[in-house]
Amino acid sequence: MWQKISSWFIRGLITLLPLLITIWLIYFIFSFMDSILGNFITLFIGHPVPGLGLTITIILIFLVGFFASYIISAQFFKLIEELLSRVPIIKSIYFGIKQINDVLFMQKNAEEYRRACIIEYPRKGVWSLGFVTSDAVSEIEVKAKEKMINVFIPNTPTPATGFLVIVPAREVVLLEMKIEDAFKYVVSGGVLQPGTLPDEIAAKKEN
Repeated sequence: MWQKISSWFIRGLITLLPLLITIWLIYFIFSFMDSILGNFITLFIGHPVPGLGLTITIILIFLVGFFASYIISAQFFKLIEELLSRVPIIKSIYFGIKQINDVLFMQKNAEEYRRACIIEYPRKGVWSLGFVTSDAVSEIEVKAKEKMINVFIPNTPTPATGFLVIVPAREVVLLEMKIEDAFKYVVSGGVLQPGTLPDEIAAKKEN
């Protein structure tokens, strides 16, 4: 009897696990986004309003995206960056993350260097999802005596942070996965997976 009960419990847990993780991720994202401005709103009105901080944060993100599209606003953001560059600790954190962001999303002349990929890391037989950023510097390729690729390995659930590995080009397996889907995959710890596969890959999977 106890074996049946434990079996039912495990089966129920496995069945509900994807839903529970999804709910947890949504709650985590909601709580984080809501707390960005929610604490300030609480100070002004005297009591918390769940969801108000998240709503205002989303509106601000849209407004920043809108105004950043214009030259005058772009100059304003550059001025803010100049001010940040004078603050020692914040300078290192902000511009480090900004460089990663620029390589992955902003560079227009390096489309091939924003591909998602997998490499065998940290050991053979264990694969890690990463993003090709550029070719390795010439000195490294000369010393290694082969073509080397810089691959950024993001952390879960904060893909803006991670570490750099320099891998032989022959060991880098490029993916057809969109970079946005790859980031979702990393952030969710593998829970959120791309919904569709290219036809040729889907055919190989079926075979």
